[in-house]
Amino acid sequence: LAEHRATLAPLLASISPRERTVLQLRFAEDLTQAEIGARIGVSQMQVSRLIRQTLARLRAAAEE
Repeated sequence: LAEHRATLAPLLASISPRERTVLQLRFAEDLTQAEIGARIGVSQMQVSRLIRQTLARLRAAAEE
């Protein structure tokens, strides 16, 4: 677990506060995309795109 945190910390620091918030709401707080959208004022589709794009960037950065 500590190893994962050490890997994730710099990656998470590289994304915007909004992206971090969305990922936290989705994966730590287990909210649906619709619930996240309601909280941050965007559509469920925008939340879906944001999650997909952010995770893709994090994966690419982790592979470097």
